Amino acid sequence: MPDSTARKKGYPGAPYWEREAPAEVWTDRLALAYYPTAGKLQVAAAFRDRTTGEKRRGKTVTLDQEDLALHPEARELLARVLEEWGG
Repeated sequence: MPDSTARKKGYPGAPYWEREAPAEVWTDRLALAYYPTAGKLQVAAAFRDRTTGEKRRGKTVTLDQEDLALHPEARELLARVLEEWGG
C-alpha cells in the first residue's frame, strides 16, 4: 500500500496543508478548504462521527489551480457549473 504522506519529487519541505491554514466552509454534506498560496481547493464529503458526534471529512478531491490553468476546458466547465448553481 502506498504511503499516504508520499509527495511528488521536486516539492521540498512540508506539504501545503501543514504550511498554510485554509479558509474553510462546512455544510451538512461538504467540507471545502481553500489554500490560496498553494493554489489548492479541497472538496470533501462531510459526515458526523457516530462515536463522538464530531464533523469529519470523508473522501477528498483536490482541485489544483495550475492544472485548471493548463486545461481551460476543465476551468470553463467548473465555472459554468458554479454559475448555473448560483443563479
